Amino acid sequence: MEGLGRPLVDWLSEAASGRAVQHSEFLRLKRPDKEMFVQVALSRVSEQDRSSLIAVLSDATELKTLEAQFVQSQKMQAIGQLAGGIEHDFNNLLTTISGYCDLLLLRHDQVDADYSDLIQINQNSNRAAALVGQLLAFSRKQTLRPEILDMRDTLSDLTHLLNRLVGEKVSLILSHDPVLKSIRADKRQLEQVLMNLVVNARDAMKDGGEIRIETESRTLKTPMNRERVTVLAGEYVTVRVVNQGTGISADKLQKIFEPFFTTKRTGEGTGLGLSTAYGIVKQSGGFIFVDSKLDEGTCFTLLFPVIETAYKKPIARKVVEKTTVPNHGDAVILLVEDEAPVRAFASRALRLRGYTVLEADSAEAALKTLEDETLNIDLFVTDVVMPGKDGPSWVKEAMLVRPDVRVVFVSGYAEDKLSDTQAKIPNLVFLPKPFLLNDLTETVHRQLH
Repeated sequence: MEGLGRPLVDWLSEAASGRAVQHSEFLRLKRPDKEMFVQVALSRVSEQDRSSLIAVLSDATELKTLEAQFVQSQKMQAIGQLAGGIEHDFNNLLTTISGYCDLLLLRHDQVDADYSDLIQINQNSNRAAALVGQLLAFSRKQTLRPEILDMRDTLSDLTHLLNRLVGEKVSLILSHDPVLKSIRADKRQLEQVLMNLVVNARDAMKDGGEIRIETESRTLKTPMNRERVTVLAGEYVTVRVVNQGTGISADKLQKIFEPFFTTKRTGEGTGLGLSTAYGIVKQSGGFIFVDSKLDEGTCFTLLFPVIETAYKKPIARKVVEKTTVPNHGDAVILLVEDEAPVRAFASRALRLRGYTVLEADSAEAALKTLEDETLNIDLFVTDVVMPGKDGPSWVKEAMLVRPDVRVVFVSGYAEDKLSDTQAKIPNLVFLPKPFLLNDLTETVHRQLH
């Protein structure tokens, strides 16, 4: 047994000598097959100048498991609050960094000495944004852009990248159910989940092996209860990622979706990968389960509810070269943003595209500007969360007298911050921070046309 933080013999000696206060301790059994706890209560008995101990052991596995789940839920809630708290400020900073980097890139050719340095700044700001996205994903607060997907097409598009990830010693085999219905998920986030599972499978097979990705249609006629989760009856698309690696021990199996838990060495993993995957799958309305045995391999199973909608393969969009982006027009835009660096970058970006930009640092200043009835405003571009009145509040007020103006809401928070007011405001789109220069100008262009 272990878990006292000191030798067990010391505790027994103190109890036998009467120096220890009689109370019970929770100890963990040293066994490789599963995690078990016992509650041990010691009672001292003296007879004929000899001291003895009576130990009463009770199985406390269920109690400690419930306690661990409660602690874990508190930990996830705390990190979720932390991620949500830094999200707004951090995304404002990243918007400014990547935005001014984009402005500098417009003035530099690839042959310039500074061009590669600017690309490094740009790429690392994107990595920072992805890290915040991971924290938000595990706490299920990130903005998803769900669409109707065929899992076979999603995996087909991803196969080339997955083959590069697994390397030469590992072979990747895809097996599809010929009849597979559509699901609804964010394609980019779903690809992140699949890549993470494949990379983990590769790392579990140091000497090489085979990774199988299998898709299958599955119908549950009765609810399925597993790992304290109930999967309702209905039709599902399942995706299994199976490897022949080292496997995961039973005591670690119940912790693998915890944030920052990793079995890899320092520097090889952050411990955010599987918790991110868990968050994305859950936020998409799906389920993720794991089965593993030491030295036999591991199988991750994803279940997504079927969407009864005819799937239409999206038409490939033409890639527009940066040098051929046309001057967008001479529309008048009212830009409302309380963060001065973000407002300055957005204003410059829009003016570069030929727009006339009126700036306001608050909702109150924006409404003051609109008091001039001679001003012809074509578009509102406004932050959502600001001191005083927020974006949706002032826009609804402005639309009482300017009902035809279209709106672009910009926010460093997840899109669900708009859910209560979004349906009440016509002609709006949402642009999450951090955004690139082209993200802003193309969103504005689409709204105006």
